[in-house]
Amino acid sequence: MKITKVAAIIVTWNKRKDVCAVIKDIESLDLQNISLDIFVVDNASQDGTQNYLELHYPHIKVLQTGKNLGGSGGFSQGMNFVSNLDYQYIWLLDNDVRLDPYALVPLVETLNRYAEVGLVGSQIRKLDNPDIIQEIGSYIHEPKAHLQTYLGNSPVQSPAEILNSKNYLTVDICAAASLLFRREIIHQIGVFENYFLHFDDVEWCLRAKQFGWVIAAHPASIIWHCSPDFKQRPWISYYDERNLLYCWHKHRPDLLLRRLRILFPKLVYYSLTGRHFWALIHLQAMTDFLNLIQGEMPNLLSSFTLGEILPHNGQVLIQDSIYQHICDFLDVKQEQKFTLWYPPNKYNKLWAWVYLSFISCFSKPVDLAIVSYWKPNFYYLHLSRKLYFFTGNGYVISQISFTQIILDSLGVVYGFLKIYLRMTHLLKKSDKSFNKLVISNLLHPFWVNKVKKLLLIISTIYS
Repeated sequence: MKITKVAAIIVTWNKRKDVCAVIKDIESLDLQNISLDIFVVDNASQDGTQNYLELHYPHIKVLQTGKNLGGSGGFSQGMNFVSNLDYQYIWLLDNDVRLDPYALVPLVETLNRYAEVGLVGSQIRKLDNPDIIQEIGSYIHEPKAHLQTYLGNSPVQSPAEILNSKNYLTVDICAAASLLFRREIIHQIGVFENYFLHFDDVEWCLRAKQFGWVIAAHPASIIWHCSPDFKQRPWISYYDERNLLYCWHKHRPDLLLRRLRILFPKLVYYSLTGRHFWALIHLQAMTDFLNLIQGEMPNLLSSFTLGEILPHNGQVLIQDSIYQHICDFLDVKQEQKFTLWYPPNKYNKLWAWVYLSFISCFSKPVDLAIVSYWKPNFYYLHLSRKLYFFTGNGYVISQISFTQIILDSLGVVYGFLKIYLRMTHLLKKSDKSFNKLVISNLLHPFWVNKVKKLLLIISTIYS
């Protein structure tokens, strides 16, 4: 029986425990007639990842980048290294996924049996909610100028039900959380763009499609991954928006202005609800795209630690959805300098809301409120003298006065209009370049000689 040689590439940065968990899953895989080698690309982790892996897993090759290149740079370095070795297929894996024992076999069988398929991805289920499918590949969703996951947020189904007698699912994009592809594709289309994080796999899949490869997904290959909502951070929005614009400009320029028009009301809404910093992150992402900036984002957030914002002998209100997360890092019993303030109970909440809304116009009952930037409880916003949004990485202060919110919102509108005009100019300029390219191709000596011969034939016929 022929042995299929596969190289698995995992990129990591300060996630030693997660990487070891993935390696443990890989070593428990049902490989059948597959020979699998593991390559870990370490983006200069500070948690001793490289030394630990070399000590406990000497059979694994660790590629050290020397600095944090992000997922894009890490995968690209690994792909460049492995592409020169004797492997048929390359398997990209995120460092925080968990693998079903049968995760690799359906992917390998798809590439072995169907020559038209160049890349094949797995069924991704939510690690934080295993009974829900996160995605099985994605499609370009033109109405929103974004991506639409296949069966995203759907209840788990059997692979046979999902396939419905098909050999595989044909999609536009498969996530690099688990993506198997033919080694020769690297030699054809190159490696990932320098996006640092997010949408690098999207652009790469679209590039492969341009070369005629089918992008497939196979639901019998199952992995688990933290859902995007679970890992949501404001700085991720920067990479999402900037890199999506790069992707559309390269592959679907007709979607650029539509994406901006869809994003505009969201930015105004963020600013009107006190989250002006989030709107500014999106605007910076679009500006950096126009300025051709790639790689790691600049430091856009001025955030504080919990110890820096807690008042002395003050009242503190914490939103329920983040209360436990904060208390995991804070022993409230040992912190005697503040008091937790609790909102009224559900039986008199409406009355309390009316009463507190009236009282808060004259005096704020809470010294400090901490709310989620992702899903804030707007009931809390007007109750405190100071408001901080919890971002998962720190605490960002917000100006909640009516005047400041209006001024911030007008600033967002003005900044967005400037970007929209620049984007319009960019597209017009691109069209002119395209026209010049067409004209230069038509004036190529090859075509000029063809036209001369055609005119000569026509003149001979009519003479």
